[in-house]
Amino acid sequence: MTKKLADKLKEIAEADDFPETLKTSDLKGKTVNLLSVRTVETENGLRFIGNIELDGQHREAWLSGSKLHQQVEAIQDALPQTVAITKGEGQYDPYLLNLA
Repeated sequence: MTKKLADKLKEIAEADDFPETLKTSDLKGKTVNLLSVRTVETENGLRFIGNIELDGQHREAWLSGSKLHQQVEAIQDALPQTVAITKGEGQYDPYLLNLA
């Protein structure tokens, strides 16, 4: 069992086909199924990463932005939910979460 486990860990470590974590901007204007969220500690403090379903594929995505962060905190106990990510046209307009 230890050899199988060691081989599996090595296979994962050497794999280069892991999808990148999507940026919040990649989700602008899209509707996704937000399955779950987790927090990670970054140099800028706690940030959310969402486990999402987008176009039939399970992906991870950063859910960044001051208002979006607050909205994710409010919805996290009610997941999964189908949501749309929006952003105004202005440079400083926030990303927002809307129930779809």
